[in-house]
Amino acid sequence: MKIAANRNWRTYGTRNDRIAAIICATAFIGLASSGRAAELPLHADDSKIIQQIAAAAGLDAEPELNPKRGWPSLKGELSVRLSAKEGKRVLLLGHDAAGRVTKLIGNGPLLTNQAFGLLTNLSELRSIRIDHNTPAPGSGGDIEQYDDSGLAALADSKLEEIKIGHAFDDDGMAALARVKSLRSATIGHSRATDAGIAHFAKHPNLEEFHISPQARPNRVTNKCLPALATVPKLKRLGLHETFVTYDGGLEHLKVLKGTLAFVSFKNGLVLPADVEKLKTDHPGLEVETSTPAEILAAPNSRGVLRWASPEAVQYLNSGSVK
Repeated sequence: MKIAANRNWRTYGTRNDRIAAIICATAFIGLASSGRAAELPLHADDSKIIQQIAAAAGLDAEPELNPKRGWPSLKGELSVRLSAKEGKRVLLLGHDAAGRVTKLIGNGPLLTNQAFGLLTNLSELRSIRIDHNTPAPGSGGDIEQYDDSGLAALADSKLEEIKIGHAFDDDGMAALARVKSLRSATIGHSRATDAGIAHFAKHPNLEEFHISPQARPNRVTNKCLPALATVPKLKRLGLHETFVTYDGGLEHLKVLKGTLAFVSFKNGLVLPADVEKLKTDHPGLEVETSTPAEILAAPNSRGVLRWASPEAVQYLNSGSVK
């Protein structure tokens, strides 16, 4: 088995960390050369779990140790790259010197609800970032197996960050909201609605929340904001690919004055006057917006024309409000 090992291992951690890394790598090389079924330089328990997930996801290419290509969030960390011989499915594992998996980062349909059940035994897992976690159209895959309701298995885990989407729905929201260690959630291009977001009401540790419903009518609206306003530590909020207003919506965030520091409406529609009202409620608040031209140029955003207010549609089409 050919392994692309990183020769700059000396840059990682303390002396004890380096010793542990050498032991881990030596065990991996020895097992590989002996023909036994060890595939990853991980703790035995974590390796068994990851191998099950890799097999189910069709990640059948040779693993790479500490690959030069990968996600910026793994820079400077011990990692393994798993991929499929065909297609674009990729899973990167960040791990500590003892071989315990701390991060899962990837692209493609990788984590089914059953797979989330397996992740409960990754005792040091802190971060999951999977793009396009849904079966490809025409593949015959069952989208409901990727609705992320399986996240309920991680309720008592150490998970702090998740970025996932597409098949994610309200059952996934309810499950994710049960993860009390969670600090950051980004749910992209999802099927989730206001009702799903409501499960996060009074979440004790959530500091950052982003949602983008691909401008599907009336999925994520002003109705989600009363629940988000009850999240006591919420510092960063993103409402993307949707339409919201100050009256009946953003006004609820007043109670987070002094805590809320950043709000993004990137590829979402909000009138400039409403942005100013929000800033008045939160002195020093950083707000990110998109121009009408940017919204109209984005296929996942311009759908707001179907259900935004007449005033907002006028603004979107002309760039001004009379």
